[in-house]
Amino acid sequence: MKMLRILIFGVVALAQLAVPATMVWQRDQTLKQGRIWKFRTAPVDPVDVIRGRYIALRFTAEEFAAPAKFEAGNKPVYAVLKQGTDGFAEIDHLTTEAAGTDDAVPVESVWWWGGKQQVRFPFNKFWVAEANAAAAERAYVENNRRDNQNAYVTVRVRRGDAALDQLYIDNQPLSEYLRAHSPQ
Repeated sequence: MKMLRILIFGVVALAQLAVPATMVWQRDQTLKQGRIWKFRTAPVDPVDVIRGRYIALRFTAEEFAAPAKFEAGNKPVYAVLKQGTDGFAEIDHLTTEAAGTDDAVPVESVWWWGGKQQVRFPFNKFWVAEANAAAAERAYVENNRRDNQNAYVTVRVRRGDAALDQLYIDNQPLSEYLRAHSPQ
């Protein structure tokens, strides 16, 4: 009986470790093998740009033309992406089937009004080191105003999973931009 308890404990412990390990492995595979999409960021309220050690992101692609409200019930919603003429990702349409492709990302449907649908992407925070947080916030705000939109992110998408890859400011990864613009 004691051996059975030890065996059951071992199986349960392995199962509990397998779940987060699988999640980490899937995210890693998405970052290594996923298709890269560029998303243009949208200006955010400067007061609420950084909380702790991340930059809050909004995207221009989160709002798009939709002739009718998308009803999904309790099913997960995916945005099927297409590349716009400017090279940035746009939402083509919403669906409840990810279909295992590299052009569908999970989203939360927020609202529909007058032919416009708005969604929320799951990748809305870009984590930065505490030491770089203030400089990253300033750089992002300065390069993401309505008159100066030089900020965008790359997101990797693989089989319906999406992972934020990099934040670019003035066509440079954030770390390189901060290094080039830091006071010596």
